[in-house]
Amino acid sequence: MKYSKLKKTTAVVLSALTLTSAMALTPTTAFATQGKITYTFTGDEKAESGYAQGKIQLSSLPEGRYYLYWADDNNALQGYYEIAQINIKDGTGSFTFGDHTAIPVDAKKLIATTSKKNTSVNNAVAVYDIPKAKQQKYSLQDANYTFMNYSDIHIDVANNQYYKYSELHWEKALETAVNKNADFIVTAGDNITNGEGPGKEFDKYQEILGNSDFSNPVYEASGNHEIRTGERKALLRTFVTATGLDGKKETIEKNKPYYSFEEPKTGDLFIFMALEFKYDPQSGDEFSKEQLDWLENLLEENYNKNKNIYLIQHALIEGYGAGDDEDNYYTVPLSPEYDSTNRFREIIENYKDIIWISGHTHIALKYGYNYSNMNDTACNMIHDSSVCCPTTLNYSSHNLSYSAHDDEALKDMSEGYYVQVFDDRSIFYGENLYHNMIYPNACYVVEGCRSTYEEKKAEKEKLAPAVKLPDVAELSAFSTQLLQMPKSFTYKNITAEDVTSISNTAKDVLENFYPFSSYNSYQALKSAIKSADSKPLVQAYKDISTAYVEFLPYTYSGEMDIYFVNTKNWEKVYAHLWSAKNDNGEPGVEMTQVGTNEEGFTIYKTKVNYNMYKQVIFGDGGDTELTEEQTLSGEENQMFTANSHDPRAPYFCLTGKYGANDN
Repeated sequence: MKYSKLKKTTAVVLSALTLTSAMALTPTTAFATQGKITYTFTGDEKAESGYAQGKIQLSSLPEGRYYLYWADDNNALQGYYEIAQINIKDGTGSFTFGDHTAIPVDAKKLIATTSKKNTSVNNAVAVYDIPKAKQQKYSLQDANYTFMNYSDIHIDVANNQYYKYSELHWEKALETAVNKNADFIVTAGDNITNGEGPGKEFDKYQEILGNSDFSNPVYEASGNHEIRTGERKALLRTFVTATGLDGKKETIEKNKPYYSFEEPKTGDLFIFMALEFKYDPQSGDEFSKEQLDWLENLLEENYNKNKNIYLIQHALIEGYGAGDDEDNYYTVPLSPEYDSTNRFREIIENYKDIIWISGHTHIALKYGYNYSNMNDTACNMIHDSSVCCPTTLNYSSHNLSYSAHDDEALKDMSEGYYVQVFDDRSIFYGENLYHNMIYPNACYVVEGCRSTYEEKKAEKEKLAPAVKLPDVAELSAFSTQLLQMPKSFTYKNITAEDVTSISNTAKDVLENFYPFSSYNSYQALKSAIKSADSKPLVQAYKDISTAYVEFLPYTYSGEMDIYFVNTKNWEKVYAHLWSAKNDNGEPGVEMTQVGTNEEGFTIYKTKVNYNMYKQVIFGDGGDTELTEEQTLSGEENQMFTANSHDPRAPYFCLTGKYGANDN
C-alpha cells in the first residue's frame, strides 16, 4: 500500500500576494522611516509563543531588493543569514514561514535593510516589533541542554572517490559544535561511506574526533552505508566497536547496533535505531523483529513519564512525513511494501509526542522538507540534511543532484541542526556548519513532554547516589611500566605542578592511544584536561585522574592472538596491520604455522598488540592474493569471514584455536 503524500508549506518568496485567512490573527504593523512590515500569524499555533508560521508583507518602499532579518533591540541576530531577499514590485513583496517554523530565542524585532552589510535597527528601512506574546519566552541561558544533530557525514578514504570534502566537513562540524558549546552530538546514520570496507573510514572518523577540541560525547545511529559492503554481522560489529556504543567487550559480544541513553540532567530519552539488513532500504525489510520489539517496549516503559523522547532512525518512509517530497525526487526510502516498515510506521503513529529524527536523502534545508506530523496523525518528524553533501533538486532530470560532493565551488555546503532544549519545547536551528551560520527559514519548534527542568533536577538530586571514586587498590591493578598512574587518590597536598604533570601525561596517552579506547572515555578525558585551568587544583587533579583511570583499562589491553585458516594454500601467510596512527607496512608480518584443522587446512597464527592496530588484511606476500579488510574488535573466540562471496575463503579469529593443533 502506498501512502498519500503530505502537502508541505515551504518557505517561498512571493510577490504582490493578498492573504486572506479566517485563522489569522489581526495583523500588527510597525512603521519605520520609509517602509511598513505586516506580519500575519497563521496555523494551529498562531497564538502560541515562538511559532513563526505566517505571512510577512513588506510595503511602502521603492521598487528594489530588500533583506529581511530577525533582530534584537539593536542589530540583526548574530550568526543568522537573512530570512529572505524580498523584491518590491508594484508596491509590495512578501515571505511566508511554514508549519512549526520557529522565532529564534532573543529575537525581538523583524527588520528590512537595503544591504547585508549594514543590519542595525537604526539603519533599517522598516522595523516590526514582535508582540511579547509571540516572542520565545526564553533566553539562550535558559536551555536545559543543547546538542548538535548531524547526519550523513560519509567519511570517505577510498581516494575520496565519493565525497571529496567529507573529512574537512567533519572537522568543520566539530568546530561548530565547539563554538555552540553543545553538550553532545547526535548523528542520524551514514557516518562513513564504506566504499571499500568500513575499518579505515571509522579510524579516520575517530582520528578527526580525537584531534578536535570537541570533548563531549558523540552518539551515532547506523544507516545503510554502515552495511554497504561485506558480511552483515561483521559490518555491524565494526559499527558497534568504533562508535559511541563504547566498543567495550560487553557491547561487542551482544553485537547489537541499536541502543538508548538518558540525558543526565533531565532524564530525556534518546533512542538510536539501526538499519540491519540492506544497503538499499527500498529492497526489503530493514528492522528485525527483535529491534522493533525492543523499540516498542522502550517506548511503552518511558512514554508519558515526564520526559522528552528523541528517536534517531536514518531512513525516511516513502511518501510519508518529513524528508519525502511529493514529486518523488528521492528513490530509495523505506518501502511500505514490507512488514517492518509498516510496523515502524504504526509505532510512530501510536506515540505521537516523540520526535523522530531522520536523514538519508541529504536534501538541502532550503527546500523546506524538514518538519511534518502528517496532519497530527503521527509523531513529530525532523529531517536532517547532510554534513558532507547536501543535495539539490534537479528539475530537468527529476532527481537529486550530488554536485556538492566534489565541486570546489560548493565545498562550503555542509548542513545540520543546533538544538536547544527548554522546559516545554525543543528548537531545531538549521545551520550551515562550514560557516557556523543559521538559516532562519529552517528553524523548527516542537513542544516538549515534561515538567520544568528545575522540578526534574530536584527529583534527580533526591535519587542520585553518591559518586564513588576509584581507590588506590583499583589504581594499582592497572599499573604498567609504560603508563604513569595518578600518585594518590587521597588528593592531599596537590600542587600546580601535580596538575600540570598529570595533564601532560594524559595528553601523551591520548595522543598515542585514543583510536583504541572507548571514545566516550577519551572524550571524557579530553574534557577533564580542557577544563582544568578553570577549577581549583584539587578538583582539577581529581577530575583528570578519575577520567584517566576510566580511560586506561580499555586502552592497555595487551596482546592477543589472531589465527588464519589457509584455504588458499599459500606458501606463506602475512598479516598487514594498521590503524589511524600505525602501520606495520606491506606485506605485513609473516605468520607462524601452528597446526591443521579437521578439514586439513593449515592454521597460521601471530600476536597483535591491540593498542597499536585495529585493521588487518591477510595475503601471500604479493599484491594480488589478499583477503578483505577486517576490524580487530577485541572480542574473544569470534570468527570473522574474510570474503562473504566465497564460503570456503580464509577467516581469522581472536584467541580461539578452532581446531588448530596449537604448539
